[in-house]
Amino acid sequence: MIHRHSFRRPLATLLALMLLTTPFAVYAEKPLTLLVGVDGFRWDILDRYELPNLERLAREGVRVKHLQPVMPSKTFPNFYAIATGLYPENNGVLGNAGFDPVLEKTFRMSDQDDSRWFEGEPVWITVEKQNKIAATMFWVGTAAAYEGVRPSYWRPFDGSVENDERVAQVMTWVDLPVADRPDFISVYFEALDSASHGFGVGSDEEAAAASEIDDLVGSLWQGLQQRGVLSQSHIVVVGDHGMTNLSAEKIIYLDDYVDLSAEFSQLYSPQLSGDRQGNAVYAAFYGEPDNLDSFYESIKDRHEHLSVFRKGEYPDWFHLSHPVREPGLVIMPDNGWLVSKRGVPYYGPRATHGFSPLETDMQATLLGYGPAFAEGKDVPMLHVVDIYSLLVRLMQLSPANNDGNASRVQALLRQ
Repeated sequence: MIHRHSFRRPLATLLALMLLTTPFAVYAEKPLTLLVGVDGFRWDILDRYELPNLERLAREGVRVKHLQPVMPSKTFPNFYAIATGLYPENNGVLGNAGFDPVLEKTFRMSDQDDSRWFEGEPVWITVEKQNKIAATMFWVGTAAAYEGVRPSYWRPFDGSVENDERVAQVMTWVDLPVADRPDFISVYFEALDSASHGFGVGSDEEAAAASEIDDLVGSLWQGLQQRGVLSQSHIVVVGDHGMTNLSAEKIIYLDDYVDLSAEFSQLYSPQLSGDRQGNAVYAAFYGEPDNLDSFYESIKDRHEHLSVFRKGEYPDWFHLSHPVREPGLVIMPDNGWLVSKRGVPYYGPRATHGFSPLETDMQATLLGYGPAFAEGKDVPMLHVVDIYSLLVRLMQLSPANNDGNASRVQALLRQ
């Protein structure tokens, strides 16, 4: 485990010190795959703002115009689907909050170190199992050991760590002696997601956050270039979901249609329990079949902007049929609408995600640069579960079982 340093220097100073103390020649001996996770990297960000460093990646590599998330289009299920190449039904992460009826345990984002939540083989374990070295910075799932194994280097999420320090940590790993240097590094940035939530899609604050992400990617590029390793490196910049603006006029109050003191009280929803009493985008319910059926009959077709699904009737694209954690019923409002209860105030956010992954607003984007990628190519569509296959292919590793599509991955690569 890597611990935070007790001091910080400006990023430019840190990079300069590293460059002065490390001979460039040693970097060419080991290729690198760098995975950059940008939370809330909506599909059209590059079209709406001037982002020269990201635009260079797209121009000299590939750009996936629409990266389709898994259901629900939330951070945890999608960043873990990226890491494993598995749908939630196969990796166990069915939301930012999830319930296991056997364990009688509700998993929340604070449970990142609980290995019972995370199933499947993430890419950093594939790397380690094949005698290579992985380093992860704040990626979902890395704080939980997989069969007792973790990446050689990892840092658990700490939102107080500034973004320039995250870049400096990546470069510190790159500067290690060849025998200790990672073959794979991942790093995560949440600034864009936070700005979009807080101020809305298209806001000045979102524009500033997008520019900050662009600068960070530029610093990573420059650091690799100055070390002489850029030409052998693969850089993958990927989002987990999109974002859509909200309105206080677009709220569906369940208690307008259902007696919540009766039917609802017999059910459990991780999204609508405890301190999460309302203003939900997606809610999964667990309970006895008779109670679930009663709730379903009471709520279905009651609001034109609310869809209700029960187990056994889920669309194929749900991919929620986990053998233990599959919910008995799911409610999901249309894009831009929320589900709540009377008396629960709405204070925001200004924008959010979690809606159907088929909605264009919910889709993310991916940029890929390096010797294996095509040059100057736009790819119309990719799914987040394809990215694991892409990463192991870039590193010439044997993949674990995954749900990715080889033909979709091939479209990104040189023919």
